[in-house]
Amino acid sequence: MKCSLFLIVIYCASSSASSSEWKFSQLNTHQGAFCLGLLTGFAGHELGHFAVAGAEGTKAEYDGVTIVYPNESLSDKDRLRVASAGFQAQWLISETALRYRSDHSLTDEGDNFNAGLVWAHLGITAAYLTVLRNHKDGDIEGMSLATGISNDHLALMVAIPAALDAWRLMGTGVPGWVPIVSVGSKGLGIGAIWSF
Repeated sequence: MKCSLFLIVIYCASSSASSSEWKFSQLNTHQGAFCLGLLTGFAGHELGHFAVAGAEGTKAEYDGVTIVYPNESLSDKDRLRVASAGFQAQWLISETALRYRSDHSLTDEGDNFNAGLVWAHLGITAAYLTVLRNHKDGDIEGMSLATGISNDHLALMVAIPAALDAWRLMGTGVPGWVPIVSVGSKGLGIGAIWSF
């Protein structure tokens, strides 16, 4: 755990603070790229569940738009890892998109795609903060069952990196500490999940 925290600090300190803000007016061109980014981000969230479930030897399948684990009696450790896998995937995807924007010059099409990836993260998190927070098959509920932490506290924990990422994407003059705290909160979350 100490090693991963050290790597997070080094990674954050070596990267640039921010790039120019993304604005909704940019959707006037290359709306398809933005929509493709949204769909890719959503698919990444779902694939995260399947990947971790497969690695943990858990059978996963779709039930509408929800992933369920039929006939599986999961340990708390496995339940936490599988339920949180979507958030872990979207944190990594969003961080990659934001870092790429920060370190490269992008065309409007590329910038809209990256913005779509981040907006998928923001949209999924918003859904889990509101209508899906207490859903019986939802990620927050699964994480709560595994850890004993209330749904409200878990929702706050996933809201922090999302709020910071929204600022990083659309803010002007974003302070250098924002990406550091954002990636630090994601890294601490992933570290806590896998050391549970």
